[in-house]
Amino acid sequence: MSTVHELVKGRLALVREDLDEVIGHLSDKLLPWAPTTGMRTVGGQLIEIAATEVQVLTWMRESRQITFQEAENFAGREATLDGLRAVLHDTRAQTLSYFDSLSESDLEKPVPFPDRWFESLRLPFAPRSEAFRSIAQHEWYHVGQLVSYLWSRGDDPYKW
Repeated sequence: MSTVHELVKGRLALVREDLDEVIGHLSDKLLPWAPTTGMRTVGGQLIEIAATEVQVLTWMRESRQITFQEAENFAGREATLDGLRAVLHDTRAQTLSYFDSLSESDLEKPVPFPDRWFESLRLPFAPRSEAFRSIAQHEWYHVGQLVSYLWSRGDDPYKW
């Protein structure tokens, strides 16, 4: 039987494989593009993925909520595809380092979450592991959006 560590790390790895595949179809030229006015840009989708992970990680490590603006302050990283790829890589490395420092019982222990926070299934207490699962869930949501963006431009994901 798989442990919580194995299941969550497997989920995080699988979604990151999907994101990496999508990133392989992007370019710096596409970063400011969105399918229509009011939609998040391609670069904005990547920033959303990383910044939300930073918010979750900060809450898990420090029990401190930070704003999205604080979370997206990536220490002056360039708003290029390579810069965003590095932010995503570094953020995931920090997440996995913290995750690996936790025991199975740490992961299953109910911890308090901010009121009606999505990452805790909107419950006031949830197992810590749910926050890490939500990172993968959130990332997959935006990976799906990016796939749709590319597909709308004629890059058929069934041919990847």
